[in-house]
Amino acid sequence: MLRTRFIVIAWLLLLVPTLLIGGMALRLLGNEQQRVAAESREAARRRAMSAAESFDLAIAEVRDGLLAGLRRLPEVQLADRLEQWKDSNPLIRNVFIAGPDGLLLPDPQAPSSREESEFIDRYDALFRGRIPWRGPDLDVPGQVAAASPRKQLRRLTQGAAGENPRQETSASGWIPWFWEDGLYLLGWIERPAGSGRHVGLEMEMMALLSRLIVAMPAPRSGETWVLVDGHGRAVHQSGSGALEPGSAPYVTQSLGAGLPHWELRIYRSAVAPGGTGGLRLLSGLLVGSFVAAILFGGSLLLWQAWRNMRDARRKTTFVSNVSHELKTPLTTIRLYAELLAEGHALPEQRQRHYLRVIVEESQRLTRLVNNVLDFGRLEQGRKKYHVRDFSPADCLDEVLDSQQLRLEQAGMRLLRSGSAQIPEVRADRDAVRQALLNLIDNALKYAAGGKELAVRLDQIEQRCRITVMDRGPGVPVAHRDRIFEQFHRVDDALTAACPGSGLGLSIARRLLRDMGGDLRYQPRPDGGACFEMLVPLASGASEATAANAPSSMRR
Repeated sequence: MLRTRFIVIAWLLLLVPTLLIGGMALRLLGNEQQRVAAESREAARRRAMSAAESFDLAIAEVRDGLLAGLRRLPEVQLADRLEQWKDSNPLIRNVFIAGPDGLLLPDPQAPSSREESEFIDRYDALFRGRIPWRGPDLDVPGQVAAASPRKQLRRLTQGAAGENPRQETSASGWIPWFWEDGLYLLGWIERPAGSGRHVGLEMEMMALLSRLIVAMPAPRSGETWVLVDGHGRAVHQSGSGALEPGSAPYVTQSLGAGLPHWELRIYRSAVAPGGTGGLRLLSGLLVGSFVAAILFGGSLLLWQAWRNMRDARRKTTFVSNVSHELKTPLTTIRLYAELLAEGHALPEQRQRHYLRVIVEESQRLTRLVNNVLDFGRLEQGRKKYHVRDFSPADCLDEVLDSQQLRLEQAGMRLLRSGSAQIPEVRADRDAVRQALLNLIDNALKYAAGGKELAVRLDQIEQRCRITVMDRGPGVPVAHRDRIFEQFHRVDDALTAACPGSGLGLSIARRLLRDMGGDLRYQPRPDGGACFEMLVPLASGASEATAANAPSSMRR
């Protein structure tokens, strides 16, 4: 009990720190994964900001170029030059001239096309003066562009250009115009300055998008970049990933006042490089392997320690049992020898009884010593076998005849059966005799109350089978798989009713297996134990050899 408690405490001392270390490792790995994920998201956000800044600069360059071109148009035949400019520049969708009293170009009373009619309807509020001409400053699009060095450099360049005394100082600007479900950009200048006459153009959004797409950076592996308009519709997608409905973007970046309510979204697959899914799985496997290795190694050491303790306890029990086994016959021999040595006039029958007891105890002592010596030889690998061909029936008759008297004195009836037509076996005859004697001793110790010992000889496949059966209590189920282990006894206490060393069955099986045979146990029907000795047949054994076997087995 103390040793078992020690093993349990040692196991707990190993298990608890290991689980704590594993838990702490998982926690640290979780924190590291969160840090890596945050850095990865921050890097993606910065790339999206850089792309949005590129878009903003591209839009600003387009706007500046168009306004500069608008300023360069001469006043003479301005309407015709505006129309020619629209036809030659794909970035211009519509042109207009609006005076203080209303729209002059295109003619609101007679638009030349459906596009002009829709254009007039789209900006009717502006042309009629219900909405002021000055829109939001598109050069202050948002915090991203405001913090951008490139944006600041551009504004400084514009400021330097504004100091040129030859630069026209008339009012100008761009108005983002939302109509129905679309965004339109309208650029204008006031010509002449302070006249209330506005000349301008409407930008072609598809042509603008074609320039923005060129500025969009190539997405990394596992990423998909999507340009989304103000209604959440994807107007352009870059990347091989397929977007699933309802999937959340990894990063969302507004494009600012250049394209109000438009966004640049980055979607990322679960297996994208730098993602935490694979790292989490790998970390979990490593930590799990680490914990499993510690537990397995510790369990192995504890199992080895428990095994050593068990073997030490068994050897101690073995020494005690063997000493007791040796002392009992020696005491008996000494007692009867001293009675005979005293020279008292004893009846002849009693003297023969004393001598028979001395002989039997000497034989018992010899078998015990032989078992101990064989155990030592088997453990050290020094056991030598003198293998030869011999008749199993002859050997079996010899052993049973020698043990007939012991069985009768124990009150056991010996029953012989089986076929005498068994070919010769090839084995060490003395080893087979010893294995058989161990089984008979086992029956005399534990099954004498059954009053019966049955021995049968037959052949199974290429082996000779000797079955030894008794009517004793048999072997409990819990011990059937362990009765052939060294030192194992169903009751190994010194005060056990049947003393023994726990080596007989172990040695018998070891001897038979070393010669290619085996020893098996199974419960006997109707109660008792049944041991089967299997001995390999001699190669080339003939029926004629078996037919010459002694006739005793045929009785």
